[in-house]
Amino acid sequence: MSTKVKVATYVVVDRDGYLLSARGHIWLDTVETYWGSVLIVVAGTPGTGKSLLGVNLSRMLKRKFTTISWIVLEKGLWLHYDAARRSFVIDDRAIIETLRKYTDYIVETHWLELFESIADSIEGVVVTRCNPVILLERLKRRGWPARKIAENVEAELTSVIAGEARALAEKGIPVVEIDTTHGRPSSNAALAIDMLRKGESSCCIDWLTILDEKKLEFLLESLARLSSGVNTA
Repeated sequence: MSTKVKVATYVVVDRDGYLLSARGHIWLDTVETYWGSVLIVVAGTPGTGKSLLGVNLSRMLKRKFTTISWIVLEKGLWLHYDAARRSFVIDDRAIIETLRKYTDYIVETHWLELFESIADSIEGVVVTRCNPVILLERLKRRGWPARKIAENVEAELTSVIAGEARALAEKGIPVVEIDTTHGRPSSNAALAIDMLRKGESSCCIDWLTILDEKKLEFLLESLARLSSGVNTA
């Protein structure tokens, strides 16, 4: 059975870097700097602002922007659709081979393991982080299934993707973490560029130590309810 998908063709942001519309691969030439002919990866838990930061990086660095999801859907690199999780299960071998062709790109993902085998093509990795309490509300507003919300908030709380990024840092690739909970997307992108240019990795945002006891207790109780399938207001 075939599945029809709608893939974007352009992206527009306002002066502060907030997304106005999105329809696919972009090339924004209203920029002042250019990075080079290598890949920059923007990774993070869903809902942490990967797309906004990636779009702003592309605008500032005169790069094309895409996401793993767009690549998978455009090129049919998926095995099947998981209705319960509302997501496609991708063909990881096929996507890895395809990614080798994506130089001069900003690529957004929440699956960093895909990039370990093409580490020599990566200039840097930006990991978007968001306060899990705020992330919880964002994902609820999106109307996601309760268990999917719990899975992603827990991943952010325990720094799952940031941990995966360290494997790339160990290969000598600069990895920087940007807290996108507050601040304009354009400012966050400028900070990421400045940190990447220094060529040094920065870590680590640890929500388990940053959040106070009451907020942690609230999160754990919320995650327990969501994991059981209860999406409370």
